[in-house]
Amino acid sequence: MTRTQVQIPDALFGRIRRYAEIRETSIADVFRNALELFINVHASADSAEAHSHWTVPVCRSTGLVDDPFTHEDWRAQIYESRDV
Repeated sequence: MTRTQVQIPDALFGRIRRYAEIRETSIADVFRNALELFINVHASADSAEAHSHWTVPVCRSTGLVDDPFTHEDWRAQIYESRDV
């Protein structure tokens, strides 16, 4: 087994510690299980075959005629021009 170190935010560590306490398991076991689940779920999405079928998404029309960020009230302009 390989030993490693990770840095995580204190709030996340607190949640992990409480999770481990409730389930009467170790923090290390929580990490191992979580990482194994993550890899199993995302392994098929990361395969070369999955990436070979990927295409660039088509941008939907925003209905804007010009660049809204050139106007001082660009936020309001975006919402006014949306199709609702």
